[in-house]
Amino acid sequence: MMPEATLPTAALRSGLLAVLALACACSTTRPEQAGETPPASIEAAPRGESEAVLAAQNALNAGDCRKASESYLAAAGYSEDPQVAMRAAQLALGCENFGTARAAAARWRKLEPYDGDAALAAALVAMKRYDLEEAREALIAWRDSGLAGSQDPLSFAEALQEETDATLLYRLFDEVLVGEDPTAEVLLAQARLALSAYNMEEAMQAAEQAATLDTRMLEAQIIVLRALSVKGDHSAAIAGARTLPLEALQGEDVFLLADLLQAGGRVSDAEAELNRLASLPETAAGAERRLVSMALRQGRLDAAERQLEAMLGRDGGGTALAVLYLAELAERRGDYARAIQGYGLLADSPLGLSARTAAARIMMKQGQGHDGLLLLDEYAEQNPAEQLQVGLTRAHLQAEAGDVKGALAGLDELQKRYPDHPDIDYSRATVLETGGRTRQAVTEFERAIALRPEDPQLLNALGYTLADHKLRLADAEQMIRKALAISPDNPAIQDSLGWLLYRRGRTADSLAVLERAWLNSSDAEIGSHFGEVLWKSGDESQARYVWQQALNGEPDHAGLKATMARLTGEDVGG
Repeated sequence: MMPEATLPTAALRSGLLAVLALACACSTTRPEQAGETPPASIEAAPRGESEAVLAAQNALNAGDCRKASESYLAAAGYSEDPQVAMRAAQLALGCENFGTARAAAARWRKLEPYDGDAALAAALVAMKRYDLEEAREALIAWRDSGLAGSQDPLSFAEALQEETDATLLYRLFDEVLVGEDPTAEVLLAQARLALSAYNMEEAMQAAEQAATLDTRMLEAQIIVLRALSVKGDHSAAIAGARTLPLEALQGEDVFLLADLLQAGGRVSDAEAELNRLASLPETAAGAERRLVSMALRQGRLDAAERQLEAMLGRDGGGTALAVLYLAELAERRGDYARAIQGYGLLADSPLGLSARTAAARIMMKQGQGHDGLLLLDEYAEQNPAEQLQVGLTRAHLQAEAGDVKGALAGLDELQKRYPDHPDIDYSRATVLETGGRTRQAVTEFERAIALRPEDPQLLNALGYTLADHKLRLADAEQMIRKALAISPDNPAIQDSLGWLLYRRGRTADSLAVLERAWLNSSDAEIGSHFGEVLWKSGDESQARYVWQQALNGEPDHAGLKATMARLTGEDVGG
């Protein structure tokens, strides 16, 4: 399946600052060669250092992050003070200006060739650009400072994970930072990253090694159980969860047994466990959220409403989320006025962008596109740090509504403010595909892959696009299998492989792959594919069951309903 575009988080995030704060000094670097041409933005700077710094400060005061970072980079070209280059790199990273960040980090490393912070900044920029080779070199330089061992590996990995793609980070962590004799903490960090990267075998292996070194490390045992569940060994996962000391579970792990029961298809048992946890004051809020989500996915709207009323009737947290769920419930029932009203209540809350996006999508379906997009524009104006995220969201809503020209124009404007940003490249290709411009979409994907040949999201997206349109199926399979080798348990990539195999006439192989993807995701598009292959295999009753389950969770999914209507000849509605 085509994965959704990855949306960036706010600029100048705490995660980035935490990574740089955790960095060590004295790293080795690759010095630039004598006579090497400085970055173009430095060469073109018309002023000296002091005027460039002044221009940067003025740009910051005006809220122009891109101009500020470029001006600091210009100043760094004149200055021998590494602090100026450092400021340029940090600011450019924070406002997602990766070209400037890369040039500033290179300048910083030239001025301080043994500084660990400079090497780590260069590694961060490379990771955000999914440049595996450049990231590996910079991270090795940081590691070889000799001080990397003084860092808490769990905190360091967690801070990096907030900023970078999980698949790339896992590969780098495994290759560069684990070492020959890792501690239990390093292995646990590796297991966490492997789990996030959908590599369950590696997650289990690292977690089991960590648990061997430290038998009290409960999280390592939990990772093994979650990985077993994803791999389909639900009985072993559930049995293992029942042996854990409940009083020792913390955070989301309190709901481990319920999660595993649900993943294993034992929905009634999962619901019973969640009801038990909902009766306990310390776990009530989280259990109720899960019960609502479960009811909505199953299409049990009245049950979801009763649970939401309980959430709203209880003092404390969860009220905003309950309002969001109630608005979604009204939307599912076709009461769009009430849904928009509910989303509007959250317009200025921490859930503001999600709520505004949902309201805008309804309004655009009702022919009120201008007013719907205005909700997003207002949010961008109020939250300058999230303008890229808002712009990408806006483009996808326009494409969904059929305004591909407007979506592409918006992405062009974003490109001017965030040049060479990978999320914009990806969004442009997906918008073109949504608009039926498949050849152009393929060209855009191919251009992006030429820059990021190891990015599994891109490889999967292009492979799926080709497979879906029955184009270059051998090339598509090669790309999808390469993506799956990087992230072997990712349901979206598994779905792409299953769909590709179906397109190539390997129905039995396709069914096995699609079933695993469906069980680990329940995504409507995966359900559409799985149901179609079941139908074509002669198992029409099971196909209808899968489709109904998918429709319960996403009743307005156009692709799913089109598949059902095409194969059954029945009017699915909507």
